[in-house]
Amino acid sequence: MNPGAGRTGVDDWAARMLLTPALGVLVPNLAGMIDHGHHTPGALIASYAWFIMVAFVTWQGNLGLYLRFQDRTAWLTTPWHRVRLLVGLICLFTIPFTTLALGGWALATGDPAATWRRLAMAVLLVVSAVIFITHVYETVFLVRDWETDRIRSERLQREKLEAELDALRSEVDPHTLFNNLNALSHLVEQGSPRTTAFIEALARSHRYLLEVRGRRLVTVAEELSLLDQFVTLIAIRYAEGLRVDLHADPAAAMRWLIPPVTLPELLQNAAKHNQLSSARPLPVTIRLEGDRLLVSNERRPRALAVPSTGVGLENLARRFRLLSGTPARWGVNGSDFVVSLPLVPAGPARQPLPS
Repeated sequence: MNPGAGRTGVDDWAARMLLTPALGVLVPNLAGMIDHGHHTPGALIASYAWFIMVAFVTWQGNLGLYLRFQDRTAWLTTPWHRVRLLVGLICLFTIPFTTLALGGWALATGDPAATWRRLAMAVLLVVSAVIFITHVYETVFLVRDWETDRIRSERLQREKLEAELDALRSEVDPHTLFNNLNALSHLVEQGSPRTTAFIEALARSHRYLLEVRGRRLVTVAEELSLLDQFVTLIAIRYAEGLRVDLHADPAAAMRWLIPPVTLPELLQNAAKHNQLSSARPLPVTIRLEGDRLLVSNERRPRALAVPSTGVGLENLARRFRLLSGTPARWGVNGSDFVVSLPLVPAGPARQPLPS
């Protein structure tokens, strides 16, 4: 196991095992500082073992010192810090160590080829190797750090989106419950005979809310299957003042996803802000068209504003933007108020939040 890998994030042990012997053989030969005829076979093997050891210690020493004093952000902020560090290590460690190690070998063996000029050439080759290897390390550091920064950025972005989505989801259930409890309170105060039916529909609808809690998306078909329950709640509250027309192919409804409790929110919104009665029900149309779900109602603004939590279309728009990348749109089209919801494809085509 490479003991330096934990500090560098680079497993270079195999490279060191291959390159240090190669450098130990190449440097003295390229510099011409060893006369093979001057040495016995045993002395020649010992000499190359010494050169390989010098190459290994030089590599290990430079790496250890470089990692000890480096600032990995310096290339992006103060690149001259790295240059000064590298020059300092070469002057204070690489040149003195290799000069002493190779000079000591020359004095000990008396090799006639080991002139001071050739020793200087060998030291220069070692310095060149150190600069090249340091450049490779820097390249690996930068690539790894950029990759780490990218992953960290995406993870933080995902966590931010998840937190925002959770916050928005947490608003939906209390908002729906607030509206229904207001309606129930009104029915109880008036002693309506439909109070029991309202409570039963409320229980069934909230069972659905519990089932989808924690789910980002449900199929359009799931929302539509509970539509009758929510229509019943609104119809009882407003004395059959709401009429819903549905135009959605069941097979197509299985292929698309929306945030849960979307349709109940829109029905509540339509009933709350428009005039409706049993004599003149408010028509609401739900239409599945391609990759959008259109929910429209006739505009009959109430003369007096009704109490509101302030949660509704804006919450829904942000949830759609987070989950599909496209916000919901709404506005007036002639005599109708239309909400256009972008749908998320079910199955492999679904695009999740960033990971």
